[in-house]
Amino acid sequence: MATKATVINVDNYQELIGNGTPAILDFWATWCPHCKRIAPSYDKVAADYEGKLIVGKVDTDEDPAIAQKYDIEYLPTFVLIDGEGNVVDKVVAPANKAAIDEFIHNGLGL
Repeated sequence: MATKATVINVDNYQELIGNGTPAILDFWATWCPHCKRIAPSYDKVAADYEGKLIVGKVDTDEDPAIAQKYDIEYLPTFVLIDGEGNVVDKVVAPANKAAIDEFIHNGLGL
């Protein structure tokens, strides 16, 4: 089975974010067409960075408090977080997997 992005919610957020491993979070919603378009590429990112980066997805309708914490205004928004839980960078609606890879490399050096 292929690796997919981890669902991040209020139940596992504290356990996964800021635990020493950097993370990228995709803030999305089921009604967002751009979110649906980038989802397969994001799952490939999860497979490529397995063990090096937490690749998570936050449904903004299900967990609005997490979206508010990061001042999410547009979907999809991707947020890079260092191992200490600090925001490194944000990007709105990357075009494809290559753009996500570049965002990760520029922000975290991975």
